[in-house]
Amino acid sequence: MRYKFIILLLTQSLALWHSFAWSDLAIAQANSSQQNIIDSQLVDFPEVGLAIPKPEGFEKASSFYGFQQAASSSSVLLAKVPAPFSEIRKVISKKRFAEEKLSLISQQPIKISSQNGLLLQVGQSVFSQRVQKWIVVFGDEKNTYWITAAFLEEDAPRLSEPLKKIVLATTISSSKPSVSSLPFSIKAVDGLIMAPGLSGLGKAAGFTKDGQIPQKSPQDPIFIVAPSLGDVVVIDRQKFADRRLYQYRGTKINSIKSRSEISIDNLSGWEIEAAGQDQKTKAPLKLYQVMLFPKQGGYVLMTGIVGTQQANVYLPKFKAIARTYKNSPEDSNK
Repeated sequence: MRYKFIILLLTQSLALWHSFAWSDLAIAQANSSQQNIIDSQLVDFPEVGLAIPKPEGFEKASSFYGFQQAASSSSVLLAKVPAPFSEIRKVISKKRFAEEKLSLISQQPIKISSQNGLLLQVGQSVFSQRVQKWIVVFGDEKNTYWITAAFLEEDAPRLSEPLKKIVLATTISSSKPSVSSLPFSIKAVDGLIMAPGLSGLGKAAGFTKDGQIPQKSPQDPIFIVAPSLGDVVVIDRQKFADRRLYQYRGTKINSIKSRSEISIDNLSGWEIEAAGQDQKTKAPLKLYQVMLFPKQGGYVLMTGIVGTQQANVYLPKFKAIARTYKNSPEDSNK
C-alpha cells in the first residue's frame, strides 16, 4: 500500500504517546473538580492547518502540535498527513487498532469544515493504567487530519465530555507558519531532500531522495529526526536505544552490526547500525539510528532506513546529516 508508511506512523503515534511518556515519567494525578474546560478562543496551529479551542488548564505543548496538562497526564495532539481520507479510512478497524494494542470502542460519521470524517472512541492499557481517547479523523482527497484527546480513565467523569467537545470544535485554518517551529536545526546533504509532507505529523523533520513521503518503495532511503514526547527519564541509555531500535513497526531487526558512543553538538548518545528487513515485502534493509540525550531530559531520535543494495551510498549520507544536528531552532527555517 502506497500509504503504508504514513498509516504506520499514525497508528504508532496513537499507541506510543502514553506508553513512552508514562513508562519513564512519574504519573501525577489531578484532583480538581468538574468544570467547563473549553476556552472559546481558537488557537491556530498553522503547521497542521487547524484551529482548535484551548482547554482550560492546559498549556501549549513544546514537543508536539497541541496541548498538554501535566497534572492529569492529559493531552490533545494534532496531526496532518498528505494522504486521502478515503485511503486512511480503509485501515480504521478494530483489527488494525488491536495490532497496536488499542481498543476501538466506537466510531460514528461526522462532518468537520464540510469534510467527511469519523469520531472514534478508543481505549488503551498502559502499565496498569487505563487510558481513554477521543479521536477525530477527517479530510479530503489530498490531506487527512487527526485530533487525539487522551486522558486517564479515572478522569473520564471530569474530562471525557469536555475534551470530546474540544476535538469536535476543530476547524480548518488558513494561517501560514511564519517561521519553522522545529525545536532543533538540521541540514540536508547531497542526495537527501527535506520532505515537507512529514511536518504535519509532529515536530519532526524527514528527508528522502526526492523530498516525497511516502516513498515509492520500502527500500528507498528515508531519514527522520524527532524529539521525544516529553522529558523522559532514561536510566540505561544503551539499553533504551537498543529497545527503541526494535520498535520500528513494519520492520524486523535481524542483527545489530555496530554500536558506539557518539557526541553531536555537545550531546552524548549512541550510534547503531543494524540489518533487517521489511516485514511485508521481506526486502533486506539497513538501519541507522542515533539517539542523543539533552541535559534538560528526554531524547532526540534520528533514524535512517534504506535497502541493502543502496546502503553503501546512503549510510554515509545518514551519518553526515546526523552530524549537522543542532539542539536549538536557530537557522532551522533556512
